[in-house]
Formats: sequence, structure tokens, C-alpha cells
Amino acid sequence: MKLNILCLYYDIMNLYGEAGNIKVLEYHLKELGIDYNIDKLSNFDIIDFKKYDLVIIGEGSEESRDICLSHLLKYKDDIKKAIDKGVFFLVTGNALGMFGKSLYGKDALNIFDFDVTRSKERISQEIILNNDFGDDIYGFLNHEDIFKVPSNTLFESEGIKYNNFYGTMVLGPILARNPDFLNYFLKNLILHKNKDFEFNEINLKLNKIAYNEFIEFKKTKKFNSNWS
Repeated sequence: MKLNILCLYYDIMNLYGEAGNIKVLEYHLKELGIDYNIDKLSNFDIIDFKKYDLVIIGEGSEESRDICLSHLLKYKDDIKKAIDKGVFFLVTGNALGMFGKSLYGKDALNIFDFDVTRSKERISQEIILNNDFGDDIYGFLNHEDIFKVPSNTLFESEGIKYNNFYGTMVLGPILARNPDFLNYFLKNLILHKNKDFEFNEINLKLNKIAYNEFIEFKKTKKFNSNWS
């Protein structure tokens, strides 16, 4: 078995350490002895979405996102087919806005039923979310996008989960900061490729230590009034 992964717009959609998502996946795939290939493509490349098991797109500036959306629009039918077929997508931060019907009045990919408008004030804050994947999700928001979340949310009242598409405004990077969600995501990615694959449990000891120490640090320092 070999997993083919596409890190899309690695050069211009990579704010707030979002490359950490691909790094933590790579680390655990090596640990599990799973063969993989990672392609890093950008707006000057031709993309064949049929080649990949996982596509990752992270946060970028508005200018970068506009460049990427212009590039992606010619692939919107291919993207929809890939999502419907079950290709995994991990789309974080303001990259998620590209997958709605419109983005600040411009045509978007029209994969999901929402329109993105601009917030009067920038949303910049830490966030804690309940979810169905285990421990609370901890992350960070920094964007100006406002849209009505469809019914198929990813976490609590946030993000989008459809088929194997995981879209969230939460940064962090989310897989590196949230071991339970990482465990769920990686196991499902592997088993989707090969439902009979047998592997040892993913070693998340260090991930759990980092997660718990972060929570303790925030509680002690009381930087945020939302923390008890």
C-alpha cells in the first residue's frame, strides 16, 4: 500500500504553521511503516486529483487565496468528483471559503451551499470545540470570513464534514495540536486505502503530553477569560 498525498499551494497557503499538518502525518506514517508520496504543487502546476488519496490546503492571505481560487476554478468538476469518490481533503483556515458558492461576491467552487461575506471586524481568538472524535479541539481563528455553516458540521457548530472532506477554520495546526482527531483522521485515511490493513496502534504519547501541557499552561497563566 502506498498513500499519495498532495500538499496544495504549499508556498502561498501556509500561514500560522499549517505545514505542521503534513509534517505530523509524515512522522506517523513513517512510524507505522506505511509507504507514501507527497507532492507539493502550486498555482503554476497542472493537477490530477484522481492521483491522490489526500489533498491538504492551508491558510493564506486574501491575495494568495484569490490566486489559488482562480487556479482551482478550472478544476471544480474534478474536485467535486474526487470528493464524491471519497478522496480525503483537509482544508483549514480561510482556504475553506473557496469551497462555497461565492467568496466576497466572486464565484467560488460551488462545492458546498454557503456564501462568504466579510466580517466588520477581524476574528482573531483561541477556540475550544466539542466534537465526536475524542478530547476537545483546541485551536486558533484568524480570519474575516462570515458564512452560514451547513448542517453537516465537523466540530460542534463549526466546519464542514462531507464524505471524507474535512474543512475547518481552526488553525493550530489542527492535527499537530489535537491527538484524538489526528488518530481518527489518520486511521480512516489508511483504512479507506486498504480496509484490511493491520497496523499497530498509533503512538501518540508525545502528542498527548503536548496537548495536556498546553491545557495546563493556559489554565495557569489565565491569558484568556474563557479558560477556567
